[in-house]
Amino acid sequence: MVERNCLLIDDEMGRQKRIFQNSVATPLKKDGIKVNLIPIDTTEKQIQTEEKIDREKLKKYIEEAIKHKKIDVVACDYELASGAINGIGVVELVKGMRKKVPIYLYSGKFNKIIGDIIKRYDPKKPDSIKICVKEIKQIYGLGIKDFLERDEYPSQLVGLLKKQEETVDDIFSKKIREYESLVFKSCYPDFKGKKLGEIANHIDSESHYGDAFLDELIEQSVAYLIKVNKDE
Repeated sequence: MVERNCLLIDDEMGRQKRIFQNSVATPLKKDGIKVNLIPIDTTEKQIQTEEKIDREKLKKYIEEAIKHKKIDVVACDYELASGAINGIGVVELVKGMRKKVPIYLYSGKFNKIIGDIIKRYDPKKPDSIKICVKEIKQIYGLGIKDFLERDEYPSQLVGLLKKQEETVDDIFSKKIREYESLVFKSCYPDFKGKKLGEIANHIDSESHYGDAFLDELIEQSVAYLIKVNKDE
């Protein structure tokens, strides 16, 4: 059975867990896909300061939750209970950890996402239009896969995870985990002395070293193929 990991961030996690199980996990299981839910409940006391979401605490909480895991998709509520941070702020945090992961941002009040930006415009303050444009550009630059109504995101997750195929990175990571206790000795100096399992963690977490290692591996593989064929 194929396994996928979904990071879900919401302030009504009990309800969202039930929806996820019934509308995402169960249907996909019938198609041979096991989806592991990684829930981030923003009402947890350990990520709040004075009953408001603490950005740094939330960041550390997410980092720990996804440590050494490949995240296949993220679904995040836009309007969180605490006014200290909204879904856009959470997406920024996640993209800083997993720059390639597809993210769906959903809301029960979809028009509020744009409304929150537009209401900052003040004709009496010329610079306010620049602030609005900057925020819109910022949202676009985050590479959010789609903005959805709250009841739409489960079907979108199912569709994405059904179509999602293993990448070369996935295959390589899975393969070297078969020898995870083996110590790496050459080819990429930054990983010398590390176990293959540790290297797989870097690849799955899309770290700088993991990406650089894969680039180096591809270059050396191509160089080897060229050399072998030239020698013939």
